Amino acid sequence: MADPVNRRRYRSALRADQARETRRRILAAAESLFVVRGYAGTTVAAVAEAAGVAPDTVYTVLGGKRGLLDGVIAHESEDPDDPVQADQRRRRDELGALPDPVERLRGLVALSCETLARTSPVHLVIRGAADGHPFAAELRARMLRRRLDIQRRHLATHLGGALRDGLGAEEAARRYSALLSPELYHLLTTECGWTAAQYEGWVVDLLQHDLLGPRPTARADPGPP
Repeated sequence: MADPVNRRRYRSALRADQARETRRRILAAAESLFVVRGYAGTTVAAVAEAAGVAPDTVYTVLGGKRGLLDGVIAHESEDPDDPVQADQRRRRDELGALPDPVERLRGLVALSCETLARTSPVHLVIRGAADGHPFAAELRARMLRRRLDIQRRHLATHLGGALRDGLGAEEAARRYSALLSPELYHLLTTECGWTAAQYEGWVVDLLQHDLLGPRPTARADPGPP
């Protein structure tokens, strides 16, 4: 006879898995509709239909359109279950083994560009919604504060001892975040037609000089007298 305690645990785990899958489907449907239709043109009913759930389920899981937009950007930027983001965290941790601060900076910029490529369409939706919806303006401001805090910690960890004289991690994070902002990424890669590689290389060149300062040049060997 099956152990009733184990049976309850199994059923509880199954329900949790089903709940996560339902949430994932709702967020995927919401993101697709937001990107195509914008915030104003997307309805809870449309999201529910695309996700294959009842509208009441959307309200229960995420609390309506505001919760959907908040949930979509959180899902794309801080989902602990996303293997892509897990791989990014692993590669970021490995940067500490690189002896050259320029290479560590290149690694940080590459990871930031990957995140921007994934999240920039959602940030565009947030910017569009912010004009007429105060909650979206606050969401945008909250995302900026979060981005500055994350970049400050990453720069302090990986470049703290290599920052040029007079530049602290907090100011470095402002400069880093300005160049690696969703707005600038969208402008250059979408409206100006730059490739992602062009953008990444340009940012690295600027930040190498601005954050690390000029690199010392080897003195030429004067040769025999």
